[in-house]
Amino acid sequence: MLAHVLPSLADVNPNFYIYLCFGQSNMEGNAEAEAMDKSNVDTRFRMLATTDFSSPSRTMGQWYTAVPPIVSPVGKLGMADYFGRTMVAALPSEVKVGVVNVAIGGCAIEMFDKDKYQTQMTDPGNWSTILANNYYGGNPYKRLIDMAKKAQESGVIKGILLHQGESNNTQQTWPNEVKKIYNDILTDLGLSADTVPLFAGETLREEYGGACWGHNSVINRLPSVIPTAHVIHSNDCEGNGTDPWHFCAMGYRIMGKRYAYEALKCLGVPAVATSGYNIPLAQKKFYTLKKMDVSDKIMKCGNGEPYPIKGTFVDGHTEEISPDCEFVSTGLTFSNGLLVAKEETSSSVDISYTDFTGKTETSTVNLDVRFFPFNSDNITALAGSLTYDEEARTFTQEKNGQAGWVYENGVDISAYKYLVLKLKEQLSFGTFVRIYPKNDISGGYYSTAIRSRTTVGIPLQNLKYTENGSSKTLDLTNIHIIALWSNGGTIPVEDMYLTNNSDFTPTDVSDILDQGIKDEDIYSIQGIKAGTSRDWQNLPRGLYIVNGRLMLKR
Repeated sequence: MLAHVLPSLADVNPNFYIYLCFGQSNMEGNAEAEAMDKSNVDTRFRMLATTDFSSPSRTMGQWYTAVPPIVSPVGKLGMADYFGRTMVAALPSEVKVGVVNVAIGGCAIEMFDKDKYQTQMTDPGNWSTILANNYYGGNPYKRLIDMAKKAQESGVIKGILLHQGESNNTQQTWPNEVKKIYNDILTDLGLSADTVPLFAGETLREEYGGACWGHNSVINRLPSVIPTAHVIHSNDCEGNGTDPWHFCAMGYRIMGKRYAYEALKCLGVPAVATSGYNIPLAQKKFYTLKKMDVSDKIMKCGNGEPYPIKGTFVDGHTEEISPDCEFVSTGLTFSNGLLVAKEETSSSVDISYTDFTGKTETSTVNLDVRFFPFNSDNITALAGSLTYDEEARTFTQEKNGQAGWVYENGVDISAYKYLVLKLKEQLSFGTFVRIYPKNDISGGYYSTAIRSRTTVGIPLQNLKYTENGSSKTLDLTNIHIIALWSNGGTIPVEDMYLTNNSDFTPTDVSDILDQGIKDEDIYSIQGIKAGTSRDWQNLPRGLYIVNGRLMLKR
């Protein structure tokens, strides 16, 4: 028995890093490979054929230099191509990188669930069913596992790449579906999540005509479901211009590079080509930064607000590089390129970016951080049309319109007693201030009417909102949206701010009722707790708020 095992173990090269890849058409590859993609592929970047090819001629289960197509005969340039090219350029010369890729255009995530895949195979005329039968023996998951076991005879599996979601667009159970498949792969191959992370890419974005951009919020929940998952953002990755699902060749190059940068980070390796590595000229232009676009900005406070930085590269393409920049400031904190600020402040920030060739560019900017910045870049239309006049601070909305400040990663306002809105004049139409605990206006929220007031003070402590028929306390440590909703009209805002009562004392009964007081609590009309219902007889004469109603104690 040992005679059979020991020779196979001896053949395993610990410096052969293998990455499993699966998904649908963007992982399969949809862009025509251009001249720079077809030539000068390092022989250290390998592909294991997971099906038989006729042109080029490849045999399932055999290793080849990873010249596209690397997935199937119908595949083209895709996510894995520049992943592998970037990896081998950054890793020591003795390290090889191999990909084992099974991907099917148009398939749902269930196609890779070993317990559900047959539900996806019921229609023989379906395109994904045809591909699964023609290239993967009718069982894509089994083919991935079989080929992965074959790859383990030669090297060590270091990670799993996923790009899928268009066929499960906005499906909220998707992260759990992925978790099951990921765990099944680990179990069936004897792997550990600690050493085999998952890398999942976002879909084509809305600004580039992406039809499934809404799924990106679902993809971004993966790390909360799978602690070893990493999300690859698709900012500035353009579409192919012919359909609303697929990236162009440059989009695939950028995405592949980003997958590699994240995988290198997990390996503890800098995302820089090794000294002396000969990057082909066309690819070197793709990797070399020409200039970094930075400027002074007004930003929102938050648990992780993005400071977008565009980089223009020598080949002419532009992409966001913020996640790969370094930020140094004495007054502000950054984490993975995101600003973390609980307080309003102004500070200078030193920003540096090192491109893949090792060239570093630095710049200094000034950031003014506010809870409610009134510049147009920080005002978001959430429902209906919006015309926002930055100089006049006016929100002109249609009926049922809503606009305000979105804190994508949440903001902590728990240190403050009041949220204050000041208007320049009374409003003649229904308008409300709304506070959302989630980045979703279709869910539960706290709301208070402005009515005829020009100063609205909202006592923040113990605010309640209703969700799915039940009352909940608003979590002030993680607020995602603060907005103005109206029946339609122009809202002239003087200011909006948070305070601890140093410059604001509630004088309107409405302000005190907003506090969400308990039934047994008694408050003065100044907003000061006077006691509970047991103390009523002993209170001095005056007006009080009791059970949410104004009462006179004689």
